[in-house]
Amino acid sequence: MSDSISQRIKGWSVFFTISDTIALTICFLISNFVWSFKGEVSLLPPAKDLVVLAIALAAIAVHHLLSERQGEDVLCIFNGRCLQAAAKQILVITVPLLFYISMWRDYWVSRFVVIFFLMLGAPVLYLSKILLRNWISALSRSRRPRLRVLAVVDDDDKALLDNWFEVNRALGIELCGTLVLPNWGDKIEIIEQRLEESVSSHRPDLVIWALETNARRTTRLRRLVEKHGAHLGVDLGAITGRQADVVLANYPPFSLVCFHNQPLINPANNFAKSALDLAVSLPVILFVLPVMCAGVWLLHRMVSPGPLFFKQKRSGVNGSVFWVRKFRTMHCNHGQETVQARHNDSRIFPGGALLRKLSIDELPQFLNVLTGDMSVVGPRPHMPEHDELFARDCEQYLLRHAVKPGITGLAQVRGLRGPIDDSHEVRARVSSDLEYCAKWTVFLDLSIIFRTFFHMFSFHPKSC
Repeated sequence: MSDSISQRIKGWSVFFTISDTIALTICFLISNFVWSFKGEVSLLPPAKDLVVLAIALAAIAVHHLLSERQGEDVLCIFNGRCLQAAAKQILVITVPLLFYISMWRDYWVSRFVVIFFLMLGAPVLYLSKILLRNWISALSRSRRPRLRVLAVVDDDDKALLDNWFEVNRALGIELCGTLVLPNWGDKIEIIEQRLEESVSSHRPDLVIWALETNARRTTRLRRLVEKHGAHLGVDLGAITGRQADVVLANYPPFSLVCFHNQPLINPANNFAKSALDLAVSLPVILFVLPVMCAGVWLLHRMVSPGPLFFKQKRSGVNGSVFWVRKFRTMHCNHGQETVQARHNDSRIFPGGALLRKLSIDELPQFLNVLTGDMSVVGPRPHMPEHDELFARDCEQYLLRHAVKPGITGLAQVRGLRGPIDDSHEVRARVSSDLEYCAKWTVFLDLSIIFRTFFHMFSFHPKSC
């Protein structure tokens, strides 16, 4: 079941699905008509080209099923990000289409039709969203049914709430009144009296309660609101506190409120991440690592003879300990293995600093990926001694051990790399690591890998 606001938002997604279907069909017909001038003019496209349209519509349908469960794209469009929504859809269409045309070695599947269709699709999808958004906005202003909402908040939340309803007014969600109440604790009778006066006056469809509450108070509020023909919605933050991520789960006889989302607990997601790790690490190990080994070995022979690899204990998933492999960038037997490297560190031999700046010293960790100790993307692994130290500065630190550590990560591409000097840096990195753990997708991993490639040449001031 969904609440009234979600139903209102998701209800409009059907119209966007229909609009996108019409827009793509028009684009395909135009593309086929333009191509027909190069040969015999035909109003009916070839069967293999018709499959192009079918694949595109199927991809859009799957995209809508996945993204519109909570109305994300509808909110994106009504918040002025139509171009972003259209670009995402073109990307979703492009991948299966490229796979389809690669199956045919002959030229019965017109490459021109596919390319022209994709090039034309982006602006047409963008235009269709603009037109439909304007039509829905005009319809919501002039006609019912509108969802009338009365909000009960404190002073701190009033500005944020007013702004949200102002942005989403076009969806037909109307803030008919705001009741600002201080937290009066046990003076529930006074609160109920003022609430009843507001409900009777504004006649809302939905009352949002954003103040502190408990089971007994919520029951009384619900009876009061329903007596006037309205529904009650209680802000979860009023019950659980202000949490970044809250997940609702129903497992009779339990209804759980969980404070962490863990997509990599899903076996299918875990398999997809492992497949990506294998697809990235194998080519690096087979074609890049041998060349780099030869180059680093020659550098060692010239400036600092000794072993090629440096091995060190690091903390892995669920706190397990493993040996991480790196190209050695420091002189041997300096006796300070647990001390973080600093700028102009005397332990680093000539040329070693460049290896660290370009992250070349991290390449042997792809062997750790292949053995299953690490992933290509994830929170960076630290020494167990440092874990104990950092956990004192951040209570949530050990939550980052819920996933495999990575060669690169969200924190690193945001510039949070190098030695950690204070508790603020610990919390900043942990925040990014936990965001990654909660919001993991294959696309997020690909984005981080892509950004890492360019980040290698940024010569970040803290990389040393």
